[in-house]
Amino acid sequence: MTALRVAAAALLLSLPSAAIGSEWLMMVKSQNTDPARAAEFEHWYNEIDIPDVLAVPGYERARRGHAVGGEQRPYVALYTIASSDMDKTIIAMLMASWRMDQLGRGTDLIKVTERIYYKREGNAARTEGAGKPTHLYLHRSKGMTEKTLRAIVNAGLAVGATPYRVYNVLMHEPVAVPDELVVFELSAGSDAAAEDAVKAIEARAGASGCGADCAALYQLTLDVAG
Repeated sequence: MTALRVAAAALLLSLPSAAIGSEWLMMVKSQNTDPARAAEFEHWYNEIDIPDVLAVPGYERARRGHAVGGEQRPYVALYTIASSDMDKTIIAMLMASWRMDQLGRGTDLIKVTERIYYKREGNAARTEGAGKPTHLYLHRSKGMTEKTLRAIVNAGLAVGATPYRVYNVLMHEPVAVPDELVVFELSAGSDAAAEDAVKAIEARAGASGCGADCAALYQLTLDVAG
């Protein structure tokens, strides 16, 4: 087991158990270290890594996307988690990751740039019967209210909006990240249409306190349940 996993497990074991019956999110941002092997990278992520992660108890859904435009960190994976003891769930994921490596199910093609756990905070806004999401807009501005989320969804700019707050940052080189995250699900006919929706959302929501990595738009490429 790597030093990171040992240290993380020791830290989490010392923490009080998280709230019972909560919904969580694991966000993983990454890069492909060899773009010439893109097909191999996609196969590994979709056919090996995600099924392995969804086999961890509590991991219920996985969504993947690649950045629209020129973002430096072009891939994101979002895992929806249901857990009555999130600290133990994180440890289970760390141990599963170690086992995957031992079984040769890892790859040298991925460089993880962020791995952050979030706890859902507040009510999600959603349009019933809306089109299937095609894009994910991750907005990390402070002070997004439920009223604002509902107004954005009611205006047809997003089919869903779910608020989260940072719970734990597990990275080799931890960085400061905004405390709040809203995952907007967009249904758009093209990247350009999704970018127009993002502009309209930003006009309503504003952006503050999150620096250069305040927001990112991804084209949704995979959405599977465990």
